[in-house]
Amino acid sequence: MGKFLRIIITVFICIGFGNLTLAAEKLQVMASIYPMAEFCRGVGGDLVDVYQMVPNGIEPHDYEPSPKDLVKLGNMRVFVYNGGVEFWATPALQALQEKEIISVQTGEGIGEKDPHVWVSPRGAIQQVKKICEVFCQADSQNTAQYKLNTERYLSELSKLDEQYSNLAKQYRRRTFVTAHAAFGHLAKDYALQMVPVAGLSPEAEPTPQDLQKVLQLVKKYQVRYIFFETLTSPKLAELVAKETGAKTAVLDPLEGVAETDKVTYLELQKRNLEALKREFAE
Repeated sequence: MGKFLRIIITVFICIGFGNLTLAAEKLQVMASIYPMAEFCRGVGGDLVDVYQMVPNGIEPHDYEPSPKDLVKLGNMRVFVYNGGVEFWATPALQALQEKEIISVQTGEGIGEKDPHVWVSPRGAIQQVKKICEVFCQADSQNTAQYKLNTERYLSELSKLDEQYSNLAKQYRRRTFVTAHAAFGHLAKDYALQMVPVAGLSPEAEPTPQDLQKVLQLVKKYQVRYIFFETLTSPKLAELVAKETGAKTAVLDPLEGVAETDKVTYLELQKRNLEALKREFAE
């Protein structure tokens, strides 16, 4: 019986070590925010372990990493971030220089003034391509699979791109009102007009003059919905809606999801498409 127990223990130890080895063989990736994590999963598939720095349920603009978070980042091979949203990213990377983490700022060259690059499928396509490049650099033996995964994911993003492009063709009305200015890239790429109540940050407060201007535009363009976000208060949107007779609805900036929500980036984009169609429909 003692010998049998030793065999069982040996088997379990081997299984345990085997699992650890397999895990260690995967590319260890830290993504800053939800959309970056989604893109990393799309490119990496089963070849990567993707961790998300800003937890679900937390507004990314409010997040500050803890020492524990930085320790975890220091154990990663790759760090993927957008830029412009993660004020903590550059100091963190500087503090972890000796770790030789391969990092990529996916919004670089695209979102200097407005960091919300990922909100537009066209911006997302550029970011996914950058992630593929850095994964191939960090794990060159799996280059072919990363490129294949990327091709598949880009195919889905291209479908979204086509659907958004059709909005301008299908509807005469193209003006939409949002609580904050997170949809600039989307509007620019697809010939839409975004009217933000506040600025680029969800915490930005509009002046009375700004608010009055928005109220006038809502009435002028006969806007039906004032869009707000899932992770911030709807009070500003509700105020504008009350003053104009419009309704409120969600248009997701895709920068984070509720703590228990398992929805994907692609699914959220489809919800946004439907929301805009409801606004633009005659």
